[in-house]
Amino acid sequence: MNETNPLQTKTPDVCPYCQGKQITKKGIRSKKYEQIQIYYCKKCQKKFTASYTKGKTYPLKIILDAVTAYNRLNSLDQSANTITQKYGIKISPQNVANWAKSLRKHLSFLRMREFVNKKYDKHDVFIETQMFHGQIYNFKYHRAKTDLILDEDFKHYKLRAIQEFLELVVAECPHQAFKESTKRASEYKNVFNLDQVKISPKTNTANENTRLILQSVANNKLRHEVLQEFMLVNDSVTIACEIPVILDYDDIWHYKNTLGFDVPIKIAEDEKITGHIDLLQIRNGQIHILDYKPSAKKAKPVDQLTLYGLALARLTGLRLIHFKCAWFDENDYFEFYPLHVVYKKFPSKRKKKSRSH
Repeated sequence: MNETNPLQTKTPDVCPYCQGKQITKKGIRSKKYEQIQIYYCKKCQKKFTASYTKGKTYPLKIILDAVTAYNRLNSLDQSANTITQKYGIKISPQNVANWAKSLRKHLSFLRMREFVNKKYDKHDVFIETQMFHGQIYNFKYHRAKTDLILDEDFKHYKLRAIQEFLELVVAECPHQAFKESTKRASEYKNVFNLDQVKISPKTNTANENTRLILQSVANNKLRHEVLQEFMLVNDSVTIACEIPVILDYDDIWHYKNTLGFDVPIKIAEDEKITGHIDLLQIRNGQIHILDYKPSAKKAKPVDQLTLYGLALARLTGLRLIHFKCAWFDENDYFEFYPLHVVYKKFPSKRKKKSRSH
């Protein structure tokens, strides 16, 4: 199939049976609406396909787009019509209902959907805009989900400043600053002292969602965009994506001189450090800054994520202790506290008791 085909699926990196990498193509299986590539593993000598839609009539891309349309507060009929218009493939409202049911573990927003649907007009649920900051960034903010998360748990009440910040991003983002004398947060590597930083590997639903989503994305350039849209619309904790953040000379001076943090960053008074946070979540009483990194086990974007945390803390007025940072792919998830990167605890010096001889 042509690479530009939106229904093309991603080539697997490893065999699902033995995790071997000696994979070759072994023919095509024709389905009603797509052709499925068959693969052969030379290590375990088994054939397999990459798609979640084994035994299903419709391509995974159509299924995911249908349930996403539904969780954007469209009715089952409207969701089915959206797919028909987009792909020219007729599906029924019952198809959408069945897919939502079968994918329920990936669609935790479903438990919120009825309440949100009653309280909000679907046109007020999201704030979305394109930001031209050297390249195009699609900022999206789930206003209704944020409201619900902040209201349903008392420990989230102290995080309300993040909502105030996100509501004003479109109106108050200093777009010109992202184009002028700036440095990208992603350019900083091996700057911070990580002696007291614990980087914890975790198992997270973000891994499961990524494994599912990447099967539907053949074009690697679209991985971030498709994953961000799916998590923002369909999970119960992601509240925004591609959030623009900025640190200036005064911010860094404040962290160094007012708070006494170890921030070994030097920029001129007219320079700024900028970035765009992939995904923002609220859960377990904290704000989680997430970055999708293919081959996450090999990556270590601690400096980049720490700068994101420092910037967001200043922009919101929240304490850095309220933030956690993480990076992930379909297999791995690593998290740490940015506070532990810049604030070091030193053992107290106790006076030795004198001994009488």
